[in-house]
Amino acid sequence: MAKKYNNFRVGGSPRVENEDYSVWTNDLLERIIASKTVIQPGKSTVGHKLIDSDVVYVITNGRGTMEVIEYANSQDGHGSDPSFGIEHEDSYDLASGDVILVQSGDYVKVVNNSDHDQLTYLRIFDRGGWRN
Repeated sequence: MAKKYNNFRVGGSPRVENEDYSVWTNDLLERIIASKTVIQPGKSTVGHKLIDSDVVYVITNGRGTMEVIEYANSQDGHGSDPSFGIEHEDSYDLASGDVILVQSGDYVKVVNNSDHDQLTYLRIFDRGGWRN
C-alpha cells in the first residue's frame, strides 16, 4: 500500500503544545497540509496573519469565536498586534460543523468561549503558507 494511505491521520506527537492549545500536523502531501488544533476552555490561539495560503477551517467540536482582520495592504509577516493597514475587523461565532474560508493576507485568532469544553478544529491549507 502506498505511504500516503498508511499515514492518513493527523495525530502522533503535537508540533505545538502549551497550556492554551495543541496542534498536530500531517505534511505528507506535496501541495496541502492538514492540521488539528485543540484549544483548552477559556483559552485562544496566539493569532497570526496568513501568508501565501488560503485556509479552510472545519470546527469539529465545541464553540468559540474567530477574530478576523482584513488588511488594505499585503505586507508579509506574522504577529499578535497587526495594527497596520486595517481595512475591516470582525468576529464570528463558531460551532461544531462550521466550515470557514479564510483568505491569504488576513489575520486570524480563534478563541474558545467555553468554561468547560475544548474547541477542536481542522485546518487545510496549501504548503506555501506553512510555518515549520
